Amino acid sequence: MAKAQNVKGIAPEKSLEECARRIITTRLQEMMSFKSGAIDGTDIEYVHDMRVASRRLRAAMQNFADCFARKKKFRRHLKRVEQITHTLGDVRDLDVLIDRFQKDAQTVPEAAQIGVQNLISHLQREREERRAPMFTMFEALDKSNFEQKFLKFFKV
Repeated sequence: MAKAQNVKGIAPEKSLEECARRIITTRLQEMMSFKSGAIDGTDIEYVHDMRVASRRLRAAMQNFADCFARKKKFRRHLKRVEQITHTLGDVRDLDVLIDRFQKDAQTVPEAAQIGVQNLISHLQREREERRAPMFTMFEALDKSNFEQKFLKFFKV
């Protein structure tokens, strides 16, 4: 799991709102740093790291929600982050299952190997099906300029 990025510019003399903005924008940038790896799909850890980062972002947003006067726009951004977390979770769940069964396949009796391999193949097909909504989500994020709008809203 990727370590959370350090947040720069946090100090006791700064307002809570300014610190919240810095934390939230750092968490968004951290989350988005895993996007290309998640799209590539070769290394399952990118989806995992992006999902963990999205959960950190979501928690920060929930913790600091009262700092923001424009509640409706804030909630819209939070809702989008929750959707990102959910979509990545669907893919991650299958990544974990596939990885587990691939490890187990090496230890089961030879007679059970074909069954485990068939199960892995089935899960891999299902994973590809669940990656389709992830791709659609990323396209929608790009098309709507989500990252730029998010950063503009939370700009320090």
